[in-house]
Amino acid sequence: MSSSVFDPREPESLTAENCSGSRQFKILNYSKSAESHIFILCGHEWTFRYYPNGKRYFLDDYLAFELNLKSDAKVRAKITLTMLSQTGGTPFVRDSESGDGTDVSFNVSGVTFNAHQCVLVARSPVFKAQLLGPMKDKMDKSIIEIKDMEPSIFKSMLYFIYSDSVAELEEIDGNEDSAIVLAQHFLVAADRYNLERLKELCEIVMYEFIDVDNVATALTLAEQHNCFELKAACIEFIKRPEVLAIVALTEGFEHRIKSSPQLLVELRSKNHGC
Repeated sequence: MSSSVFDPREPESLTAENCSGSRQFKILNYSKSAESHIFILCGHEWTFRYYPNGKRYFLDDYLAFELNLKSDAKVRAKITLTMLSQTGGTPFVRDSESGDGTDVSFNVSGVTFNAHQCVLVARSPVFKAQLLGPMKDKMDKSIIEIKDMEPSIFKSMLYFIYSDSVAELEEIDGNEDSAIVLAQHFLVAADRYNLERLKELCEIVMYEFIDVDNVATALTLAEQHNCFELKAACIEFIKRPEVLAIVALTEGFEHRIKSSPQLLVELRSKNHGC
């Protein structure tokens, strides 16, 4: 989806704030209409609604999809819908797990993972540089060592590369705390290998379940990994005086302020703007 944001002072003119992005939705109980959680795209809050029998329900013989703007803003959006195959990359996933046809291996803290070089190169610019670029001559082609990452995180990242999904983030089912911790780890991995859609999924989870206990960590990660929308959401959450008073007592927030004094300036600016 691409969108252009209107300047409220000039209703007929467009600013230069043009951006684009994508979201993937899984429709469960497809015989019923459903609405997604609020998600952030291009700095605005949206929801996505699905109607299996058209908006007039059983009177229409078609599927209807609706994008709803929740933010108080004027936005012009162009939307493209694409249906993914139900099987997705499942055969490739099975092959990578069995080792059939794979041509590259990774050692992550003693655990070996096999993969197809063509898939990694197509999905990750970083893997492309490592496997096909100037870096390839410096690497051990028999097995590649991956440092500073848990095997379980690398395994889930590989699954995402093959299938474009990660169940731990898409099927939370009440395990919010666990999902947040995983999202934090996946965010670091996604940024490391330039997997933008995985990075977006992590931002969405961290945004949806933001609270006084995890906002300092979310803010730190947002700054370290250039998650501008997540950072804005964290500051928006913290700026309320009653929230700031609680968050300011946490160890993570104190460390964040010491390492980034500019953040305190931003928060004060937001408070004055309330």
